[in-house]
Amino acid sequence: MTGARRILLTGASSGLGRELARALAKPGVTLCLSGRRETALAAVADELRAKGAEVETAIVDLTDIQAAEDWVDAAAHAPIDLALLNAGMFDGRGKDGKLESPRRAAIQIETNLTAPTVLALRLADHMREAGQGTILFVSSLGAFANQADAPSYCASKAGVTAFARALREDLAPDGVRVVIAHPGHIETPQTEVHRGPLPGIMPAEQAAKTILAGLARGTAEIDFPGHLRLGLKLQSLLPWKMQAKINQGLRFHVDHGDDPDKGK
Repeated sequence: MTGARRILLTGASSGLGRELARALAKPGVTLCLSGRRETALAAVADELRAKGAEVETAIVDLTDIQAAEDWVDAAAHAPIDLALLNAGMFDGRGKDGKLESPRRAAIQIETNLTAPTVLALRLADHMREAGQGTILFVSSLGAFANQADAPSYCASKAGVTAFARALREDLAPDGVRVVIAHPGHIETPQTEVHRGPLPGIMPAEQAAKTILAGLARGTAEIDFPGHLRLGLKLQSLLPWKMQAKINQGLRFHVDHGDDPDKGK
């Protein structure tokens, strides 16, 4: 699927990250995994080792800049061929009708934008020195959407896409590739807290296969489902009030229940 031998992956303990790790695990591959849930991450690591892969795990707060940099430096004691920056969180309007608090919005932006930015810049230093490597950012179709119920989420994903596109131009002369995945709704902890329409939702395993197939083909931006991406392109040509009217049928709220960490 890819020729990578040493792979770094964030958010590996569940959802899309776990499925990406499962698809990549095989003899001769070393997976450097980070996650938030120690027990879940250990279970994933055991499963991947049973498939013949070497696995290194770390529980890292990716919003801690020094901890994030230290983890990359430790993982890069041997050249990293592929880095999949997948970890993220989802938040938005609550069932009380209010948008997330300023603090929750800041945490979401730190998780979805600041953390992958820091990781990518540190990875870029190592990959530039090695003269090779690929960084794949997992953004979202939300980067192209005006979701009134999740403006901070959309902003964080739009920021990731803008940063990755700029970084791509900077690293290309050094032989380092930058790829962006823009998936739609995936069956993960994020959609478990989403209360509303989920058009085009797909299993995490299918989403992982789609991303890795695009990576193998050399695609620069892997957008799926295609019909939703096309719809967003066409919608962006309309006046904002017409876009808002179209979006009325897709309004939603987020229900974390008693666990504020749900959706991560």
